Amino acid sequence: MPKSVVIPRIGKLFLDFGLHAPTVAFPEVLGLMVEPTETYSKAELDDFIETLTTIHKIVHETPEVLQTVPHFTPIDRVDEVLANKNLTLSEKLTSKLIPVLPNRVAASELAGLGKAEVWKRIVDAHRSAGKHA
Repeated sequence: MPKSVVIPRIGKLFLDFGLHAPTVAFPEVLGLMVEPTETYSKAELDDFIETLTTIHKIVHETPEVLQTVPHFTPIDRVDEVLANKNLTLSEKLTSKLIPVLPNRVAASELAGLGKAEVWKRIVDAHRSAGKHA
């Protein structure tokens, strides 16, 4: 997989850990912009570092899971090329809106899991997605 494809998919791994996905492809095409602020406690930053370390291990030890990220959000993956080619800049809200889908794994559940358990669930979800593809 080319780096230009891998980097956004690594960003989507953040979603599987209950974090907001980092900005990708700006200002550096092969970079991820992560911006923790001074409002985070040391414990939150330490947990974030543990998440980054786990993502690094996932990418190097089970890179195949990048093919099916994200795994725990309500929607698998958005067709980004199609979305960029068919922009909807504004739309009148109607009663025909579809309901918001719940996350497949609740954020509160993810928060209570260790990083190794999240990794295991990511691999399991990837294998399950492969069986249905």
